[in-house]
Amino acid sequence: MKNILSAILLSFFGAGIAMAQTEAQTELNAYMTNGVVTLKSNDDNYSFRVGGRLVMDGAYYMDDYTDRGSGAKFSAIRLRVFSKIGKKLDVKLDVDFAYKAMLKDAYLRWHTNSKGFIKVGHFAEPFSAENIYSTMDYTFINKSTTVDALGTGRALGVTYRYYDKYFWGEAGAFSQKFATETASGDMGYGVSARLLGRVTNENYNIQIGGSVNYRRPNANGFTNGSDQYNRQVNVYSALDSSVDGTQMLGATINNVKNSFKYGFELLGNYKNVYLKSEYIHANYSREKDWEYNFINSLGTMMSLYAPTLDAYKALYGEDTSVNFEGFNVEAGWLLFGGDYKYSKVDALMKRPTKKSLELVARYNYTNLNDITDGIYYNGKFYASSMHASFGMANGSIMGGKVNAFTLGVNYYFTNNIVAKLNYSYQKLDQRYNTTYEYDKNLHSLQARLAIEF
Repeated sequence: MKNILSAILLSFFGAGIAMAQTEAQTELNAYMTNGVVTLKSNDDNYSFRVGGRLVMDGAYYMDDYTDRGSGAKFSAIRLRVFSKIGKKLDVKLDVDFAYKAMLKDAYLRWHTNSKGFIKVGHFAEPFSAENIYSTMDYTFINKSTTVDALGTGRALGVTYRYYDKYFWGEAGAFSQKFATETASGDMGYGVSARLLGRVTNENYNIQIGGSVNYRRPNANGFTNGSDQYNRQVNVYSALDSSVDGTQMLGATINNVKNSFKYGFELLGNYKNVYLKSEYIHANYSREKDWEYNFINSLGTMMSLYAPTLDAYKALYGEDTSVNFEGFNVEAGWLLFGGDYKYSKVDALMKRPTKKSLELVARYNYTNLNDITDGIYYNGKFYASSMHASFGMANGSIMGGKVNAFTLGVNYYFTNNIVAKLNYSYQKLDQRYNTTYEYDKNLHSLQARLAIEF
């Protein structure tokens, strides 16, 4: 551990020392060279590439009870710009125009030495391998339900990444997510870290590690003159769906004080096969504005049962946290097209090369239920019949749970053109949801053509 910390400190303070091209810069240069429109200086210290990405999806849904809309759409129409500025800086800008202009990646990297860089801008938080996979590189059409619901996505922030033969780590601080509409009150913030140990060589790669994320959500305006108790988190998933956006799994959590997530991941491959597994646990702490609510209850019938603040809290029940979890296991097999390659820079499996045929399979379990025992009535849980008569539901969250199975086949026509076909089956359990309680067995067949240039 002492050696690792010394290496990280050396990388920070050694930024001014002359260095050879880093592995991250080598990967970027290869990408720049393959560009359709690329401009470079004579000394190769400055370069500029304009590119894009088109993703076309089609889906047919075999519904159980709720009708989902089969069809086709553009899932991504992106304009991308990459630029290398001198020997230590590079920039990426990625904007999606599929629906309206939406910022994806916009960041600057400063390569402090051969084993690390600082990254500033808008990009995926370092939490979970699946969460940070690019659309083109991920083997399935959709992220798993667990990552879709509990992943961190992109945010504005700054991180430092360190990587060597045996260790990979990235950590940083972030603001809340970008949004076209923002409420008044304090903006949220968060910190994330992903740490891995690994063994890599030409024929096989093994890595094991985990991630953590702490976040204070955005305020949702001011309630009762305060922005401290109205923070809300929406946790939803469309269940492996790329065309229809019906969120059949999920819930809204009110009065969120903060959230803490942690995860574990394992990745291994031998030549043309790979196996990956992840587990994520999410905890959401809640805090009501007890004093304000109690004062407003005085003079009502409720004050007969709760004449003091302590009695009022005891009647309603103290603040409780909400806990969700999920895990997935996936495997891939390259029938032809060579062996899988591993990125030491990103700690992910690389995209297969041209003329590769790949078979993939995934099992995912996601549980968005956190239920306190009580009386269940009309979609809510109550501590007693008296609580039910007053409409005082307890803190239970019934987001549902699902077991999902996905099979896929991918063919890479070139390094930048891929066709994917996925079949998915979801065994859905929404017994406490009055909207989706009759949906139990869901099937879908999806296809994707993705082009990057």
